[in-house]
Amino acid sequence: MEPFSKELLASYRSDGAVRVDGLFRDWIEPLTEAVSAVIDAARTRALPPAEPRFAFMNELRVVEQFGGGTMALNLVPYDPTFSQWLEQSPAAEATASIMVSRTSRFWVDASFVKDQGNAGEGTPWHNDTCTWPFWGEQMTILWIALTDIGEDDGPLITVSGSHAGDGRYYSPFFPPTDAPPAPYRPWRELLAKTEGPDARIQTWTMHAGDCLFMHPSTVHGSRPRAATRSLPRISFSTRWLGDDVLFRPDPLTEAMTVNLNQHPGMHHGHPPPASVMPVSWPRA
Repeated sequence: MEPFSKELLASYRSDGAVRVDGLFRDWIEPLTEAVSAVIDAARTRALPPAEPRFAFMNELRVVEQFGGGTMALNLVPYDPTFSQWLEQSPAAEATASIMVSRTSRFWVDASFVKDQGNAGEGTPWHNDTCTWPFWGEQMTILWIALTDIGEDDGPLITVSGSHAGDGRYYSPFFPPTDAPPAPYRPWRELLAKTEGPDARIQTWTMHAGDCLFMHPSTVHGSRPRAATRSLPRISFSTRWLGDDVLFRPDPLTEAMTVNLNQHPGMHHGHPPPASVMPVSWPRA
């Protein structure tokens, strides 16, 4: 893989998201088939055994009727194609480069198959840091388009620069409260970043095989798909950790990462050990 340019890295630092064209063009068909196969197997209760090396991940979860389609979490342990992708694709090296980190570790995945045309069914504004049990600056999301995504195909949207500062807001996934505990801030402060004349909202149209690197504190969502669209919009998203990341769950994020919290190798305030979450880059 060619090193990323200084200009691309600067855009990522300032905006919190940057697109790289065609980086995963060779992986479109294998990843699309693997995503579909695991979701279909989950629906029919015919899943193969999970690969033991991914024991730190939560159980597979498929959520129907989410944001205009289906959201599937934690697919990677259930199809060898994903292991091949982790070991052979540019993903590990690229995430290390974008995080400016000597190392990169894969953590978790999420896939989105948007096949419903409903003007009210985009993905709402949010960021991901709120629900992560990890702290550090060297963390990133790698979001891959597996189909062409035009203006009418539910493209991802981000608020440029919204990752600056502490990105911990009290997520709607948490129990309702009028007084968020420190360090969380009210969700309305996150939503305020999407409003007003100064909000720099970027719409990411992409070709299959293009990818977006996004800081986990970047506020993002997706536009709804047009009702006239027939083919699904498919994306495959993974989360990655770099050198400075520490495992620091709290009572709110513990519920999101049950297997990690119960793993005897994970210790609060320490980096995730290679015995639990192997280093993906440099390759062994």
